[in-house]
Amino acid sequence: MGNAQSTTVDDLQAVELHQWYKKFMTECPSGQLSLHEFKQFFGLRGLSQEANAYIEQMFKTFDMNKDGYIDFMEYVAALSLVLRGKMEQKLRWYFKLYDVDGNGCIDRRELLSIIKAIRAINGSQQDQSAEDFTNRVFDKIDINGDDLFGKLHTLGEDW
Repeated sequence: MGNAQSTTVDDLQAVELHQWYKKFMTECPSGQLSLHEFKQFFGLRGLSQEANAYIEQMFKTFDMNKDGYIDFMEYVAALSLVLRGKMEQKLRWYFKLYDVDGNGCIDRRELLSIIKAIRAINGSQQDQSAEDFTNRVFDKIDINGDDLFGKLHTLGEDW
């Protein structure tokens, strides 16, 4: 009985994977998604400089082999993380996305850039400026006052 249930789950995963593959190959017949195609794929046009930088950083984190393209396996890994990943996996990915210079910390400048980019992409107007919001976040999370939000401050040294 447990075996029949796992077959159903496997079948559902296979169907879903096939749907992802069809969508990917329809949008990207070459099998490799460039940054330009990535932006088109998600309908991201006419973005601000901050938003473009954010999207480019997102693309780079999905491009695991750093060849300048997202292939189907990288696409599946990204979708799987976003749709089914555990909280810790998602947090690691977000941290990597936001740590633009790769130094293991997110500084005020990086966080401000992220906040501005997300607001530009969403097109939302906020009562509080991006700068004020960034300062409030840092006031709450920068526990040692070094103006950095880093791995060591949040998730332990082994993170």
